[in-house]
Amino acid sequence: MTGDFALHSNPIPYITSSLFDSYGIKHLFATKAGGVSAGVFESLNFAAGRDENIDSIENIVKNHDIAASVLGFAAGDVCRTRQGHTDNIEIVNNTHKGTGIEKPPFPKDADGLITKDTGVLLSVRSADCVPVLLYDIKTHTAGAVHSGWLGTKKDIAGKAVELFQSLGSDPKDIIAALGPCIKECCYEVGREFYDYFPDHADAFSEREGKIYFSLTAVILENLVKHGILSQNMDICPLCTCCESSLFFSHRRQGNKRGTMAAFIAVKD
Repeated sequence: MTGDFALHSNPIPYITSSLFDSYGIKHLFATKAGGVSAGVFESLNFAAGRDENIDSIENIVKNHDIAASVLGFAAGDVCRTRQGHTDNIEIVNNTHKGTGIEKPPFPKDADGLITKDTGVLLSVRSADCVPVLLYDIKTHTAGAVHSGWLGTKKDIAGKAVELFQSLGSDPKDIIAALGPCIKECCYEVGREFYDYFPDHADAFSEREGKIYFSLTAVILENLVKHGILSQNMDICPLCTCCESSLFFSHRRQGNKRGTMAAFIAVKD
């Protein structure tokens, strides 16, 4: 288990897992910089927003194009979902290129994507939740998961591993990268979280009468239970709430913010 991530600055600021880089896997975790959006969405925003804070579709498509181009893709190659903190995962192929961008989204909310096809760029969005990227280095299967506290409670990352297995993967061949997210330094929760996660006492800490929670600790434990080796997991140490110069954060900013995205593709 490592926390070895690299921050790149060209052509835009973005982050990669050194573990994934060592296998030549096309992926990235976007920061909030390098895009075309303005105002509270400045500047690499990937979601429309809500209430009175709405970004244009044109900006969102252009931002996808900017990020995708880093990996040799275009916005029309991206497949994304309408996320809803579910444990639903879509298995997709090349016919799903452009879904949620140039084509309508899937008919139901989903928070994970898996593919064996080259040419389609999977993407999930986050602004404190954990973006989890998965890759089978033997069968060349790629996955992307959005895991907030509710998705983590539902073990969406573990369910993604089960779907990998249904497609012929051995968990020992799967590598995982957990991207930037809110960390236990900032993620204050209510006491009810002890009941939500009764088997994960080590994910909690208490300071000055307040309870703090580690999403990544639970996800890592769940991935190990599903057979992923600890040495095959990479955890970004950066906290989206702390690092205001790099990331949007729902905890820090509420709804007056943009949203980041993570991307992954199957090797050619």
